[in-house]
Amino acid sequence: MSHHTVDWIDSRLTAEIAPSCTLWVVVGSESALYTAVNGQGEILATVHRDYLEVVDAPFWRIGPHAQRMLESSLVWHLPFGQRQGFLFHPNVTLVPRRLFRHGDLSGYFRLLLEPDNYIYTSEELPFWDAYLVAATDGAHARFFQNLFPGARIRHSAAALLIGARTLATHQEHTLLANIRNRLVQIVVLERDSPLFYNTFPFSNASDLLYYVLLAYHQFRLNPQEVTLWLSGSIMPGSELHRKLYAYIRDIRFAEAKGPWRFPREAANTALPAHCYFELMNLPTR
Repeated sequence: MSHHTVDWIDSRLTAEIAPSCTLWVVVGSESALYTAVNGQGEILATVHRDYLEVVDAPFWRIGPHAQRMLESSLVWHLPFGQRQGFLFHPNVTLVPRRLFRHGDLSGYFRLLLEPDNYIYTSEELPFWDAYLVAATDGAHARFFQNLFPGARIRHSAAALLIGARTLATHQEHTLLANIRNRLVQIVVLERDSPLFYNTFPFSNASDLLYYVLLAYHQFRLNPQEVTLWLSGSIMPGSELHRKLYAYIRDIRFAEAKGPWRFPREAANTALPAHCYFELMNLPTR
């Protein structure tokens, strides 16, 4: 997606209407996304902000920039009845229930992360008999808790994983790549059970292709037979899309099947539905 700052706002969203709406927010380590939804499930605004100036920086440096990005849209300042917060960063892993140890969450990252001031959290995924375990940078966790006082830290990957299940088809395997600001989340399912979830940084289309094909190779999947679903910040015909299409036969754009919907007026002004796949699966959490 060529846009790093994207807004779509319905003219009906005003200070008078906002108290009957909920603002759903994902505060990432590289971007912020939020959407306003009314009581009938209509999306009245979506906002996407990439942190272009501080890519790969520690969150204590990102925080002030993230605050400015969040506040740069008038939507943020409306008096919403509720605000639901999630965060995103790459330090997450899936743990089967039989291997889960609640008292030693840091152990799952001992070989992956240097010791630091992390806040460790877990979230049960009962439909997969597994837990999503996250190691959140301390500054990122404090930033989140300042925005949502008293809220439990929740990672948006849980919503993405739930969304991936809805894509499972008659094929034996399902592969989803969700594109963020220079990061890709890759999910591999066998029927509707998880085989793999991970996040990789990329700087160009060749990097993205490498990580996607690596997932195919790891599970001995044929790129000429197994569909690749795409979501997030990738547009049809873009360089990223063309590079993937040169090697993968069947590429489709994922659309959420959750309870939210865009009003008819958004058809020619909002981004394609796959760009909001992560956001639109948040209420299924």
